[in-house]
Amino acid sequence: MIAQAGPSWQRVIDGNGLSLSITGMLIVFLSLVIITTFIALLPKVLVVVAKYFPEKDHHAAPQTAETEDRVIAAIGYILHERLLAGRQGKDNA
Repeated sequence: MIAQAGPSWQRVIDGNGLSLSITGMLIVFLSLVIITTFIALLPKVLVVVAKYFPEKDHHAAPQTAETEDRVIAAIGYILHERLLAGRQGKDNA
C-alpha cells in the first residue's frame, strides 16, 4: 500500500499531464514573445501615431522673474499681516 502512494509517472501519463504541461509552457512562451515584441515595437508605433495625433502643449506660459518676485512679495505681505494680527490679539487679551 505504501508503494502505491509514492510518485509514479504512470499517473502523469494517465492524466495527460505531459501533454498538458507542454501545452502550458508553449502558451506562456508565446505570450512572453508577444509581450516582448510589443514592447520592442512600441517606440516605432508611437512615432507613427504622433504624426496623426500630435501632442498638445498643456503647460502654462513660464513665469518671468518679475511675476515670481510679485508672488513672493504678496506672500510675505500676507504673512506679515497675519503675524501683526496675532500680536495685536495677544496684546488685547
